[in-house]
Parts: sequence; structure tokens; C-alpha cells
Amino acid sequence: MSWWPIFEHGCWDTGHVKSVHDFSPAGFRAAYEEKGWSQGDVARAIGVSVNTVGRWVRGKGAPSPRLFSALLKELGVPRSRLLLPLSPDADLAVLRTRAGLRQEDVAERLGVQPSDVSEMELGTGRMREEWAVTLSSLYDVSLDRLVKAREETERRWRERFDAGRGGGR
Repeated sequence: MSWWPIFEHGCWDTGHVKSVHDFSPAGFRAAYEEKGWSQGDVARAIGVSVNTVGRWVRGKGAPSPRLFSALLKELGVPRSRLLLPLSPDADLAVLRTRAGLRQEDVAERLGVQPSDVSEMELGTGRMREEWAVTLSSLYDVSLDRLVKAREETERRWRERFDAGRGGGR
């Protein structure tokens, strides 16, 4: 297995933490430059290397949800400023990472285990009805958009399942 991160379903997967989906390198650069900051200033403010910030600016990666939240705070900009428009095929994991949240954060707010959130995002576990309003608020999306993301998550799970069975034959 390669140690290089893999870009899949709109997220950089480093094996442990997925990066924020639809991160906008241009929006990020404009935000720190408008503040009069350099890449080094950003790096110092959030505790990463200048090389890491440079990769984000060049579109060669994106911050983790934790670092994305730190960027929003330090740059004093709304989340939408550092994101591209939401893709119509966004799934539940995309909504979470765009919100700058980890599975653990969501689990805590829902009063469940992180594994419940993981299973929901993989499509192997259901999104409980009582979670919908909380998730909609956490992810800053409408209930309709949340339902579409759940449907996309389940569609991708079915594709993976069918592919594993030889196309469902």
C-alpha cells in the first residue's frame, strides 16, 4: 500500500483523517492575503509547516476538519469563503468535513459512538430520524439537502456492495 494520500469521493484520505471536501485554494489565498498575511503567518497561526500551507494554496491537499476550523477562526472568515460550491453528489462524509467536524464531534452531539457516525457515512448504518435536525444544523444544510446526501451515501454503498459481488450477478 502506498503512503501517498488518495483522493476519493472529493476528500483526501490520509488513512486516518479526511480533509475538507471542496476546499477552495483561491478563496483561502484571497482570505489570508486580504488580512495582510503570508503563508508563513498562516502556518504559525494554526501550527503547521509553511510547506503544508503551500500545498493547500496549490490545490495539492486540503486541511483536516480540525485545521479548517482553526483557519476559519484565525482568518475571521465564514466557512463559505474557503469552500467551492457544494457538489450535487455530496454524501454525508462530505457534509461533515465541509462543516469542519470530525466523526467524534458529531457523535458527541448526537450522544452516540463515533462508530455509529462512521457506519452512517459508509452507508452500512442508517441515519436515525431523530438525528436529522441536529445533523442539518451541524452541517449547516437544509433537511432536504441532508436527505439527498444520505441517499448518495447509500447509493455509493450499493455500488461497492454490487461490485464486490461481481456486479450483482
